[in-house]
Amino acid sequence: AMYFLTLALLGVGSQRTVRAQPFFISGYGDGIYVSTLNRDGAMTPAVLIAEQANASFFCFHPTLDVIYAVTETMRKDPKNPATVVAYRAEKAPYLTGKTPKLSKINSQPVDGDIPCHVVVDETGKHIIIANYTNGSVVVYPLATDGSIQKESCNIVHEIVPGKKKSNAHCSAVAPGNRWVLVADLGLDRVFVYELDQLSGKLKPGPHPFLELPPGAGPRHLSFHPTGKYLYIINETNMTMTAAAWDSKEGKLTTINHESTLPPGTNTDRMSTAEVLVHPNGRFVYGSNRGHDSIVCMAIDLKTGAIKRVENYPTLGKTPRNFRLSPFGQFVLAENQGSDSVFSFKLDGGNGSLEPTGQSIQVKAPACIRFLTEQSTMKN
Repeated sequence: AMYFLTLALLGVGSQRTVRAQPFFISGYGDGIYVSTLNRDGAMTPAVLIAEQANASFFCFHPTLDVIYAVTETMRKDPKNPATVVAYRAEKAPYLTGKTPKLSKINSQPVDGDIPCHVVVDETGKHIIIANYTNGSVVVYPLATDGSIQKESCNIVHEIVPGKKKSNAHCSAVAPGNRWVLVADLGLDRVFVYELDQLSGKLKPGPHPFLELPPGAGPRHLSFHPTGKYLYIINETNMTMTAAAWDSKEGKLTTINHESTLPPGTNTDRMSTAEVLVHPNGRFVYGSNRGHDSIVCMAIDLKTGAIKRVENYPTLGKTPRNFRLSPFGQFVLAENQGSDSVFSFKLDGGNGSLEPTGQSIQVKAPACIRFLTEQSTMKN
C-alpha cells in the first residue's frame, strides 16, 4: 500500500521522526505534480509527473498505490471531455530519492458536466464523483487492481422549489462505509445516501438531506475523527456549519453556524472553498477566497459546536484548497489565483498558523494530498 511504503521511507513512528513528506498537487496547470515537505516547512520544486487537462481534484486508493483524478470539463467537450483517470504510482523512486512516476491504468468517461470532486469508499471498491454543472453523483466500481469499471449509479439532483439549479460539489463517505453524503451548493442541501456495497448503487436514506439556510451554498464536507460530527463549509454565505451525525439512522442535525470571516468584513466577491478537521479533533479549518485567508474554528468536544478563533492570511490569492500534513504539524495553502503553495507551522495546542517563509510555484493549484494521509485522515 502507498502509505505503508511512505511510512517505511520516512521512518514515521512519532511526530519527532517525521522528515520528508511527499505530496501531490493538481489543478488547472498541466496535470499532476509531486513535491516533498521537509520538517522545516521547505518544499522541493514541484515536478510534473502526469499530464492531464483540468485535473482539479484527485484522491488516493486506501490500500493500493493508485490515484484517481477527474478532468473538470463538460462531457461533450470536443477536446477534453469529462473523464476520470486511474494512475499507478511507481514505488521504487520513493526509496531511491528519485522523482516518482505515475503510469495510467485506465480511464472512464464521466456522464456528467464539470466533475469537481472524487472520493474512494473505505473498502476501495467504489469511487464517487460529484458533477457541478448538471448536479449529479456518479458511482464507479473498482476492480481488484484499482482500475475503473463502468458506472453503476448516476443520480441527478432535481431542482426544488425556490432554487434555480443543482450543483453537486463533493461527496464524503461516512465512517463505517454505509452512508455517502453529498453537498449540493445550488440546492442548499447535504444529501444522505445509503451505499449498496455489492451493486454500487446509492439510494436516499431515511433522513434524505440536511436543509441549510437559503443561499448558504454547501461546498465541502469534513468528518470529525470521532465520527460524531460533520463540518460543512458554505461557499456563498461565507459560513461553516457544525452538524451532529447519527451513523445508525443516517441523520444529520444542525448544531450551529459560524462566519468564516472577522466581524464586519465586506463579503463582496468572496467565497469559501475547503474545510478540514485537525487530526486531534479540537480545531476545524476553512479557506476564504477573496479574503485570502484560512479560518481556525475551535470545536467544543462535548457538543461539536464551533467558534471562530482567528483568520490567517494565505500569502497569495484565491486559496481554493489546503491540506494538513498527516500528523497535523503543517498546513499547505494552495493559492490558485497567484500560482503558489505556502507552508505554515501549525500549533495543535491553540490551533494557530505561523508562516514558515517557504513556498513553491505551481500553476493554478486546486488540490493537494499527502501520500501518508490515508492512514491518518479522512475526506
